[in-house]
Amino acid sequence: MNKKRYLVLGLLCIFTVLLFENYFLKPETENYRESLEDEYKTLRRYEYVVKDAGGTEAEMKSLLTDMKNAEKRLITAKSDFLASAKMQGEISDLTGKTGLNVATIRPMNASKLKSYSVIQVYFEGNGSINQMSEFLKLVDANPLLLKVDKLSLNITNMQNPDDLKFKIQISGLRRI
Repeated sequence: MNKKRYLVLGLLCIFTVLLFENYFLKPETENYRESLEDEYKTLRRYEYVVKDAGGTEAEMKSLLTDMKNAEKRLITAKSDFLASAKMQGEISDLTGKTGLNVATIRPMNASKLKSYSVIQVYFEGNGSINQMSEFLKLVDANPLLLKVDKLSLNITNMQNPDDLKFKIQISGLRRI
């Protein structure tokens, strides 16, 4: 009888330890693990900020020099009308260099952006994919700061997929 009592007490102790482990230790361990992961992520974020703190000053200087260089690339014209005419002339030169055929070119309304005026020009025509590629390279390398806002290319002839019809809207900035 005494052996059965010890056996039952031993099984009861083992059962109690298993219940304690499954219903208390495992959930608390998971909660602790999640909180450790959150703290680790926060620590990594802080570590990243601290490492980049020294580079921020150099980045700011670089940004200021880039802004000064961008200021040199703005359209220098007395009015939006003259700036639009200058952009039209520039686009005509670029399309002439690449051999694109321009059907229409027209200025769009200028819009204000803080202390700048955004000058937009819309034009359409046709040419080959190589000519379009060359044109976009010239726009990127242009001394004026030009941005392609909209670009639409369509194949005009399915037998000759090299022949494209394009519609492009390009904008530039002018200091007010």
